[in-house]
Amino acid sequence: MKNIINKHIAGALFIGATAFSLTSCSLDEYNPSGEGADQVFKTPEGMEDLVNQMYYNFRWKYYGREDPCLYMEGNADIWQNIGSNYEYGKQLTRCVDLQGDRGQIANVWNRVYDNINDANAIINRLNDVVGLTEAQQLDFEGEARFMRSYCYWWLVEFFGDIELRLEETQTAEFTAVRTDRKKIYDDVIIPDARIAAEKLPVTPYNGHIGRSTKKAAKALLARVLLTRAQYETAGSAEQKYFYEEALKAALDVINNKAAYGIQIYNTYDEIWQAKNNKNNTEFLWVTTFSSNSSLNPDSKPNRLYRYFAPKLVGNAGIRNTATTWEYPSEGTLLMPTYYFLNLWEDWDLRYDVIFQEAFPENSSKTFTWTEALANRYLRPDLIGKQIEVGDTALYFTKKSLTDEFKQSKSYAAIDIDDVFETENVNAYGGAPLRNYQADPTASTQYIASSFPRFMKYRIWDRDENGTFLLAAANGQFGYADVPVMRYAEMPLIAAECYIALGQASEAANIINQEIRTRRVVKPDHDLSEAQVTASDMNIEWIMAERARELCGEWLRWFDMKRIYSPQGNFASTIVGRNPSMIGDDCMQEYHALRPIPNTFLDKLQNAEEFGQNPGYNPYTK
Repeated sequence: MKNIINKHIAGALFIGATAFSLTSCSLDEYNPSGEGADQVFKTPEGMEDLVNQMYYNFRWKYYGREDPCLYMEGNADIWQNIGSNYEYGKQLTRCVDLQGDRGQIANVWNRVYDNINDANAIINRLNDVVGLTEAQQLDFEGEARFMRSYCYWWLVEFFGDIELRLEETQTAEFTAVRTDRKKIYDDVIIPDARIAAEKLPVTPYNGHIGRSTKKAAKALLARVLLTRAQYETAGSAEQKYFYEEALKAALDVINNKAAYGIQIYNTYDEIWQAKNNKNNTEFLWVTTFSSNSSLNPDSKPNRLYRYFAPKLVGNAGIRNTATTWEYPSEGTLLMPTYYFLNLWEDWDLRYDVIFQEAFPENSSKTFTWTEALANRYLRPDLIGKQIEVGDTALYFTKKSLTDEFKQSKSYAAIDIDDVFETENVNAYGGAPLRNYQADPTASTQYIASSFPRFMKYRIWDRDENGTFLLAAANGQFGYADVPVMRYAEMPLIAAECYIALGQASEAANIINQEIRTRRVVKPDHDLSEAQVTASDMNIEWIMAERARELCGEWLRWFDMKRIYSPQGNFASTIVGRNPSMIGDDCMQEYHALRPIPNTFLDKLQNAEEFGQNPGYNPYTK
């Protein structure tokens, strides 16, 4: 199949929405402008361009980019700022000095509303298009409904009660009214997902991977129904209804995998192999990138492989060159927390697949430890020791190692006790980063940034003849597709619903059948070690399993908010599990909502009436 092409129509930004009036850009130099745009959008070609436009921001501003890593994953309990660059992105990861004037928050608001306006335009204009086939009519509406549902889910969870717009915005508007979040769910998010699931085809339109399909819409329906349940009183009939509906939607996907084009790989590693990235049978929806830089918005590539990597290049003979495929350019932002590293059990093969602990020397000659390099890791015993090409040079592990073990090796072994204050583990299971700054011989840059490398977004396969989704090994241009939704979320949703409905045995059964299968168990361990029982099933177990299974997949902040904000312990749970989350006004309960952007409020005549979200500086003109 082909990836979705980069046809898009860029418009002029008004108050949180796009008005199609000024410019256009596509591979075909399609150029609607002024009154001509109305005529263009009445043609099948123009409408298809408008549908393509909806996906533009997902490559330009969202998945594969830096900010979503920080505010969707780094702003929770399983990832934290790296020790050597702890201040970077602190407004997004730790909510330090987070206010409505932050550009990253405005970007979310503006770009996601752009997508909604595109979807509104498609839905509003579709019946005026002359010459559409029945298949096009169904698909284009389905894609627009899917996008509007997904984007309103995102905005409501980020910002709470917001303005609901169901009509295309073509001119600037200067007033806005908040709509209750439950109404947005009940009137738009859930119905749109249902309609999308009904209308969308099983295979993407014209074979373009990256477009929404039936499996994506059905999975989205399960997700938004589950999320909607949090807004009802615990144990109420209303909440029970949404859990029942979410369960039905998740089971629909689980029980109809073949019909929806889902195929489960025999091994867990196959999910994340680069050779399967472009046509993955467990990914339900992806953001696509191309090896042709001109087809990526503003030539912006996928750089996820950089953001979760420890500092490797330049240490112990490890190099980043045009021929070294395993050590691409690094741009480290996030590292796993102690809490997260401590969630894994010995039998769990998933950890070995998605984290790398041993890093081989890859220079062209034997490496000899110098005093300067050995001191980076506080290991004077390494001075003069040698490492042959291909042998382990650095070893960063979640285990605790003895001094005898470390000193017996020619490589630098950094264990969990070196990086975290494991003697100060708190009641939440969290431990802070160890502070080496008081020791003038130590370098926080190296030890505090020595952690297992996250490998879900690797752009190479581990054999040297494998697929390589990077333009150059020493460059920054990655073109792997990014999974936004994956099959494993569905059994986890089903299990959570079963627990909420008092059916713990059913929850355990679906976990054992769909998640804890032989493929996630190490060969030298028995399947029984992974299998669960009804007595294991509770919401804390589900949250831990979602961390293990869905880590790095754009859901952790949403999960933490969904479970803990209704209980009033959203902030305390995050800070407890991630005690390195420090700073003035760091992570308070009100941060379960993000601030309304000042750039939006500045344009409103009724800005004070619309108001800022609670806890943030009140808006004044």
